[in-house]
Amino acid sequence: MTETSKTKRFFWIILILGLIIRLVLAYFQYSGDIKNHFVWGNGFLENPVDFYSRHFPGYNDPNYPPLAIIFFAAANLLYQAFSGLFLFLNRTFSFFPSFLVPLITHENMRYAFLKLPGIIADIFTFTIIYKFLTKQKSKRPLLLAGLYLFNPAVIYISSVWGQIEPITNLFLVWSLYLAVYSPLRYFSILVFALGVLTKQTTLWFGPLYLILWLKQLTKDEVFRGLVLSLGAFFASFLLFKIGPGSAIGIYFQTLSGSSSLVSDAAWNIWHFIFPIGTEDSVLLGGISVRTISIAALLISLGYFLFKELKNFSIPRFLNHLFIWSLLVFFIQTRVHERHLAPAILFCLLTPGLFSRYLLDFFALSAYHMYNLYWSLRLLFI
Repeated sequence: MTETSKTKRFFWIILILGLIIRLVLAYFQYSGDIKNHFVWGNGFLENPVDFYSRHFPGYNDPNYPPLAIIFFAAANLLYQAFSGLFLFLNRTFSFFPSFLVPLITHENMRYAFLKLPGIIADIFTFTIIYKFLTKQKSKRPLLLAGLYLFNPAVIYISSVWGQIEPITNLFLVWSLYLAVYSPLRYFSILVFALGVLTKQTTLWFGPLYLILWLKQLTKDEVFRGLVLSLGAFFASFLLFKIGPGSAIGIYFQTLSGSSSLVSDAAWNIWHFIFPIGTEDSVLLGGISVRTISIAALLISLGYFLFKELKNFSIPRFLNHLFIWSLLVFFIQTRVHERHLAPAILFCLLTPGLFSRYLLDFFALSAYHMYNLYWSLRLLFI
């Protein structure tokens, strides 16, 4: 067997094992957030009209962009088809194992299906990391990609918690790969827009990706990418019967979020300075913490943009993506514990990780996992 054949075989073994682990863990635990996702998905299926102005008693008002809601609705539809098939088979065939019916109809299974978009995103992210690192001629790209796939914090977010950060991670790394290595580079802008339509935190990386597109794409490609992205943006809202005139306003409405705390369970610097539950309007040296955090981030971002505009290079850009993902978590207010997820992704893409920074990656992963567990308090099983 050739070296290439061995690598392909190990790639598929690792991928399938990562998928199996996630599917097994998905059934046993879930967070309260996933109940919101279920209700929102059903709300869209019942009637998409006025969805974003609707209230769901006992649950949060919708605060995710259209594509996330569509993912929830698709997961609900898939579960309905799956459970309906099992019930049909149980009624039709006497030899059908009826003991499976309570398992399939249990709420744990219903919520497990809502985790499928994140689980599938993990698998595709692993694949793109491997392809990207291979193109970058990195040492042992399969091992590094496997560190993402089997990272306990990554598994915890998608398979235990059921959050959608894995989907935004997928769109971020996919957009990056397309811009650097695809012959259809303008699709990078479209894929990034899909991330924006899934979760607003994707916008944190918009300024840096703008530099990437200006350096990697021609003006014509940037134009085509922007046209496609705008089309996708307005089309996603049309599914909710929302016209272009209202779409932008409703998207900005979802940007308001649900927190005004210095830290919403995230172990950033403010978590260790102020008591839990402190509003980010609290003063530090006569200036609100919110203002301080925004100013610090804008100064940092300005530095990164200046460096990239002056002398752009992919290795430096990857380093800046990683550092920026750390800064938006540790310095910004109102962040959640799971918002450290992009840092795990971009740390793996940092040049020289295998030879110089691998211990840093493990330390960051452990910190992320501990913060997630401290917040959610759910075991894997």
